[in-house]
Amino acid sequence: MGVLGKAVDFVGCNSKLVDAREFESDIRSSDPRLLQADEKVIFAFRDRGGKGRDSSMFTNKRYLIKDKRGVTGKRIRYTSIPYTSIRAFSLETPGDIDDDAELKLYPRGKNRVKLDLVKSTDIVPLQNFLSDVVIRGKGAGHVAADDYGPAPGTNVGSKTSFLDLLGSNYSQQDGARVEQELRASRIIMDCEKVELAFKCGRDSFIMTSHRVLKIDVQGLGRKVEYLSILWAALRGFSIETAGNIIDRDSELTLFFNLPDSESAAEGSPRNSKTRMGIDFRSTNVDIFAVNRFISDKLLGPDTVAASQYGGAMAGQQDTGSGSLLAWLGDDNRLVDANEANQKFHYEIPLLQGCETVELAFKGRRDMLLFTSKRIVVVDIQGFLGMGKKVEYLSVPWRTCTAFAVRSAGSWIDKDSEMCLWMDYDDVFNPRRSSEDDPPPPPIPRKSYIEIDFQKDKVDIFMVHNYLSERLMRADGHNLRPFSSPVPSSVIAPVHEGTNILDWVGDNNAATDPHEADARMRPLLQDDEHVAFAFKCGRDSFYITNKRLFVLDVQGITGKRKEFMSVPMDLIRAWSVESAGNFDRDMELRVWFKGFWDNKVKKDLKKGRADIFAIQSFIAHFVIGNADGRAALANHQAHTPLTGAMTKLMGFLDDGHTKDPVELTQRLRSDPPLLQEDESVEVAVKSGRDKFLVTTKRVIVIDRKGITGKSTEFKSFPLMYLKVFRVETEGHMLNGSEMKIYGNGFGNIDQGFSKKDKQTMWNMHEILSDRLLNNSIKELDDEVTFVVDSSSLGGNSSPSYTSQTAAGGGGHIVQAQVIQPQTTFPVQVPPGVVAGQQLQFAHPTTGQMLLVAVPPGVQPGQTFNVTA
Repeated sequence: MGVLGKAVDFVGCNSKLVDAREFESDIRSSDPRLLQADEKVIFAFRDRGGKGRDSSMFTNKRYLIKDKRGVTGKRIRYTSIPYTSIRAFSLETPGDIDDDAELKLYPRGKNRVKLDLVKSTDIVPLQNFLSDVVIRGKGAGHVAADDYGPAPGTNVGSKTSFLDLLGSNYSQQDGARVEQELRASRIIMDCEKVELAFKCGRDSFIMTSHRVLKIDVQGLGRKVEYLSILWAALRGFSIETAGNIIDRDSELTLFFNLPDSESAAEGSPRNSKTRMGIDFRSTNVDIFAVNRFISDKLLGPDTVAASQYGGAMAGQQDTGSGSLLAWLGDDNRLVDANEANQKFHYEIPLLQGCETVELAFKGRRDMLLFTSKRIVVVDIQGFLGMGKKVEYLSVPWRTCTAFAVRSAGSWIDKDSEMCLWMDYDDVFNPRRSSEDDPPPPPIPRKSYIEIDFQKDKVDIFMVHNYLSERLMRADGHNLRPFSSPVPSSVIAPVHEGTNILDWVGDNNAATDPHEADARMRPLLQDDEHVAFAFKCGRDSFYITNKRLFVLDVQGITGKRKEFMSVPMDLIRAWSVESAGNFDRDMELRVWFKGFWDNKVKKDLKKGRADIFAIQSFIAHFVIGNADGRAALANHQAHTPLTGAMTKLMGFLDDGHTKDPVELTQRLRSDPPLLQEDESVEVAVKSGRDKFLVTTKRVIVIDRKGITGKSTEFKSFPLMYLKVFRVETEGHMLNGSEMKIYGNGFGNIDQGFSKKDKQTMWNMHEILSDRLLNNSIKELDDEVTFVVDSSSLGGNSSPSYTSQTAAGGGGHIVQAQVIQPQTTFPVQVPPGVVAGQQLQFAHPTTGQMLLVAVPPGVQPGQTFNVTA
């Protein structure tokens, strides 16, 4: 490399690969508590062409960034990104003008992380390493169980025409040939299979057994970006058939919950990585074969029994809307589910063979299907629906988080509604109509979906009960098995609906939970019970053993009422706040999984609610099964503050530690905040406020107002925290700091006392243990079986060796990726009794397991296995 190249790398802060073993030795010497005892550095980089003061490293557990701050560099920030948090990554080769290589990671909570690399870096070993630690064995999706070849007449392997190039239309390619090319270039793993491949000009869009791979050739062709997205990040998709004459291409849109930097620019999405749209030349791609493949990846090829409800509703006569207003408003009415089942299996090959339509609705020309696996929205486009272009939106049940139904109102608003909150950020910032107008508010697009129903044609309480069965978790936090149809008795018309509506609107109704349970019984599941009941003016709020139930009376007359359900399993953070001197109300706030209006806030009258009983009840269902053991290996006894100046700085909001043992004993009763198996590991006091890290969560205690009588207790479960950083103290009055990145519910920041050098490292040790060694999989991180690499001739202990000596700078060692234990459900086959042994493959490793059926578990039910 010439002098000019070195100067460019230095000025551009491009990082260079250095010797990993020497780097690890230096790190363990200078920062002895940074790496865990069994943690090994695989790749190490130093910025400014290897001459800078900042560095980063890939270990066998995480990506770790060391950033020296300030002029002197005394203040050092360490950012830890566990591999379990990464949803996608991309590597970019050097170009002609932009001659540095690039690495981008997309971890939850932290948004996008970018690393510029010197031109001589060989990105292939990094691609192979990230494929192993991020993709292999987790979240990869089901192995292809079908032939996804195109329909007869589809022109496979054709070159892109000029018109298709202008329209960015992709043509289908031969998957075997593309797989051979990618394997020769070492872009995919040995055990990975290319199942569908498309090409437009120089760019490619490839779906393999393990990832979605998008190859973007830029500039003059030397700069190429390889973007890998986990199948676990896919949350929904839509296909659109080709139209007439002008619009001759079909389309595929994938909805991901990928993290990215938020944008507030008008006319742009808030998250640019949520939607990935691909246009296909209709004669070169069979769009329904693409639909079939993605359905198998997203829904799984499970065998589902025929729905009881479908048979029970056979012959449901469609009498039409019967109302001009309903027709103009495109309100949906209930139609025959069996007829829809036949249509979308045989006339239109949209659904899987093992999938059954359980409820079907029809509007003016569009349709809505509730199947045993997903929601399907059928949007017929063109003038009066006469066009050939039809969009089919598919959203799996596990993508839906909260849900609500609304009864019909008075006067003009005569339709009822269903609302669904989705697990992807599709929020859009529209443009203002003129420069003088203020910016319009964001719109949710498909992050939040509303469906209108014709009130005399659809029983909204029947819809509510159906959604409860499909979206409420049970049997160890699992969704209802797809092989278990929703019984007819559960979703029969609720004749008591009128009484429920009248009772909810009664201002003088009692708030006794037993009475509320009896009144709300038609809307509750059989094993669901009301634990807390509250009345706030015309509105009501209930907490059951399965959900938060929010009943909102709307409009002047109060005839329109909304019933919103937030499943307990989808709560990501919560807080309770005691009453103050002037603010006489107590408050409960809950943040649930979602990206649009995902907070529930309720004021509770002082003296009428026990906020700590509510807090403990929610904690029981959210973190009750979390590991309550201590994470600090060598915890030392608390040393109280000494020195007048140190005490003064602690009072002035410079956090100093408190005795965790004393606080553990106190917070079991005064107030009763902790669970029985939960203890405080780190306690920090800043002025009047406290910051606690327990064995299960982070608790922020915020005293408000002049007197501090009003106090908020906010809980963040450790299982939902993904990325964190710690920062050492600097010069002057700057103490050490810590930051934990939330995932849709805000970040957590805490400073520590200037002379306290241990608390920051204690926090680092606790978070490293919880997020690296004992990470708890979320409900959306479903592990599915992937073919073991050894069965395909792959290397079970891969080495990541650079092919170019110029990109090396050090010996790259082998590493064994550590797979933590996972908990997964097992369904008991028909005819099997308790005590009988079942043999099955581990969903992560493929290892064969032999487990006895526990007592009391019947055929068709599930039990959890940890291995």
